[in-house]
Amino acid sequence: AVSKEDALRHGDLFREKMGAVASKASQVLGSNRMKKAKTRMSKLVSKAWWLGGNLVWTAVTGAIVLAVPVFFEYERECQYFEQMAQLTSAQMQAANAAAP
Repeated sequence: AVSKEDALRHGDLFREKMGAVASKASQVLGSNRMKKAKTRMSKLVSKAWWLGGNLVWTAVTGAIVLAVPVFFEYERECQYFEQMAQLTSAQMQAANAAAP
């Protein structure tokens, strides 16, 4: 069983330690090294964002330039084959109608 006095003493000790941790954390975060690290990290993120955007733009532009003509040519070829099938079918029907 823990007495009320021991619990209070423990609570004060805990607050004192947490205060020291918070104080140390604010010292570390406010130091010149951390400011420099923060600046470098923000530059890194900024440059990575720029590079990522340029890579995406390049990939999409390349896909448009290279894939769209292939798609249109494929469609034209499909239409050609459909026309050839219709022509062949019409010729076969004409030959069947002409033969007694």
